[in-house]
Amino acid sequence: MKTDRQTEDLFLIAKIRAGDVPALERLVDKYIPQLIGFFRYLRVPELMVDDLVQETFERFLRRLETYDQEKKFSAWLLTIGRNLYFDECRRQVRQKDHQADIMPGHQATPEEEVVVKQSASELLSTLNDQERFLVDLRIFQGLAFAEIAELTGENDATIRSRFFRLMGRLRIATQKTTVAE
Repeated sequence: MKTDRQTEDLFLIAKIRAGDVPALERLVDKYIPQLIGFFRYLRVPELMVDDLVQETFERFLRRLETYDQEKKFSAWLLTIGRNLYFDECRRQVRQKDHQADIMPGHQATPEEEVVVKQSASELLSTLNDQERFLVDLRIFQGLAFAEIAELTGENDATIRSRFFRLMGRLRIATQKTTVAE
């Protein structure tokens, strides 16, 4: 059963596909506040928020034909924004790594390398974007499962189950790393 909001979104999307510019403006105006709030939840630096909002809508337009009308539009749009932000974070890490290669600094001792291998960031890097997103929202952002469910458009119980399975996998990975050393 579609809500009034979802029905309105589908109507606007159909008009946008037909080339109706005012429909696009209505949809953008409707979702800008939600996107800005979402990026603030992710603790995106304020200077990046406007650029990410704009790029999210640009990518939405480029991928409009791939939108599955059975899914919530807001969840699809937020996923686009989230992926853009994660891509930007990865780009920044690669730039820092490149700069570190150009200007080598401290050489890590073997002990320091072991500590780095066991770090949370390494464990998190084994996760896919969706899993990292869930961990970030729940652990680092401190959001309740109900808030995450509302944000992603998924069921609260599904989010809880996915999170606890994920935490179990991370615990096992941590134990294997500790035993191997």
